[in-house]
Amino acid sequence: MGIATGLFGDGPLYSPGEAPRAPVAIAFGASVRGGRPGSFVEGRLQAAVELLRSGRVSQVLISGNAGGTSGDEIAVMTGWLRARGVPDTAILTDGAGLDTFSACLHARDDFGLTRILVVSQGFHARRAVAIARHLGLDADAVRASCACTRRAWVRNLAREYLLSRPKAALDMTRGR
Repeated sequence: MGIATGLFGDGPLYSPGEAPRAPVAIAFGASVRGGRPGSFVEGRLQAAVELLRSGRVSQVLISGNAGGTSGDEIAVMTGWLRARGVPDTAILTDGAGLDTFSACLHARDDFGLTRILVVSQGFHARRAVAIARHLGLDADAVRASCACTRRAWVRNLAREYLLSRPKAALDMTRGR
């Protein structure tokens, strides 16, 4: 089961308006440039805000690399949320969520979460749910939009299917 779900993902994709309820949504980090979130991150944050405003979640956990070469993903994401009126009490931060597996592991072990929504673009969200469920989390996927260029989509889809999904399958089978 680990190899298959790592390669293909797991579960349905919900829109922010149709997502089931959970205490916390995880918005995964990605590239930030010049103090601004990239288009993938911005789509994830926007979906998280929609979940907060609709009452489907009460907090969002932003997980990413606080010391990344492109910038501090956590600082940028936190600033973006604050600028849209999200109170600090609704923001949890994980600056050591360097990949999807570690972000889900930290959600479980460091934040004590058992029920979550994972927020990302469709190609990533189903893999994130598979990893979260593998780690014992009750998780559902929420699809985030992206105002991305065709080049960005192609690059990220290639990365997803050639690198990230095989790595997830390996992580899940070896019990990383």
